[in-house]
Amino acid sequence: MKMPNFTTRLKTVSNHRYKIKFMEDGYPGKDLGETVACHPIYGVYVIRDYLFQFKKTKDINYQKAAMRVADAAIHRMESFKDTLVFWYKSNSAFNSMNRDYYSGLTQSYYAEVFAQLYASTNKEKYKDAAQKVYHSLKIPVTEGGVFHHSLYGPSIQEYPMEPNGYVLNGWLSAISSIKKYADIIQDKDATKFWNKNLNTLANLLPLYDAPQFANSRYTLNGSTTIKIQSTAGNMELQGIHLNVPGEGTFELLVDDKKKYMNCIHDNSVVKKGQKIFTKNQSALLNVLLSRYSYPETNEITIHLVSENAGLLTLSMIKPKYSAKTMKPDKSVVLDKIPIQKGKNVIKVKIPWQHLEALGNPTTFKQFGNKWHNVYHFIHINRLEEFYHITQDKRLLHYINKWKKYVDSWSNNPLYKGVETVPYK
Repeated sequence: MKMPNFTTRLKTVSNHRYKIKFMEDGYPGKDLGETVACHPIYGVYVIRDYLFQFKKTKDINYQKAAMRVADAAIHRMESFKDTLVFWYKSNSAFNSMNRDYYSGLTQSYYAEVFAQLYASTNKEKYKDAAQKVYHSLKIPVTEGGVFHHSLYGPSIQEYPMEPNGYVLNGWLSAISSIKKYADIIQDKDATKFWNKNLNTLANLLPLYDAPQFANSRYTLNGSTTIKIQSTAGNMELQGIHLNVPGEGTFELLVDDKKKYMNCIHDNSVVKKGQKIFTKNQSALLNVLLSRYSYPETNEITIHLVSENAGLLTLSMIKPKYSAKTMKPDKSVVLDKIPIQKGKNVIKVKIPWQHLEALGNPTTFKQFGNKWHNVYHFIHINRLEEFYHITQDKRLLHYINKWKKYVDSWSNNPLYKGVETVPYK
């Protein structure tokens, strides 16, 4: 069938960013030039758009088009632990990880739109799909899922990170979709689940506040590079770990650098059998630090063997905020520690004074020739949505505070050359 036109809004966003092009089975892929690639979340955008137009016009072609996209999406999903999952494959252009994963945000969106399609068509297959997709949100991270239970309560991972990212817009949007799914399907378990997630999020809201940038934070974690440099010659690295109080301890293994993982850069060390040695008396670490433990500090622990006594210097590239992109800042010395001949255990705390920009404050995206902040306004809008339902004063406090930040942007040098109103 010939697929109907999108609304003006989706058409504009597609032209600027999504580059949507339909694949043979009716699934909306992304036009990469030489090929059209399957992006798991694109089906949601198009189903939503067609259902909106069907509700507005009563033109059955929009409903048929929504069903065709939904059928293609379901066909591309896979069964996982008695649920239904749309995987981000490791060989996909949209996966920067080294393994397959699924997204709590994408799954939540599909639970909602499949439920809406069921309400529109009364076809049981969409209700069944919605329920199976919803249940994928309850599979723990430790079992390959997206359900993470913190000391503050349950949360949903947008994508896998250790420590957990707590991506705010993704988490809020997922909770919103779960609520809508629960209301349509009358799923009592889902009603309890979104309520508990919202309570966890409300408890963590102070960590997302970034008054020094007049902004809210996109996430609670962020990666940086730490360099270890020795005067004692090359050392054997027997183990390196990051500890985030309250969240856990995470091992750094040798790997090629990836943005959202802890690792020892493979080209900065020498491997001899099972042993790992520094190269040129140094090594580079990609470390995914987290604000979750604030005010307690993150800590790096290094187990090493040195043939000589000397001095070990740890330095770090400071995260630096820019409205249009996150940039590396200057290198700062974290500590200089004497090391002895033989085995050493080094522990270094990462002071918060160097991490103001960690847990990225929201940045601005380019739409045409203008730059708009998408995520800060999503944060405010979602909090307002839930405040109207719950009357939770914790939400209202940050709604008001973050709106005042927007009012200040026009006079803030950080935001020169960007738009201070939402993208329409």
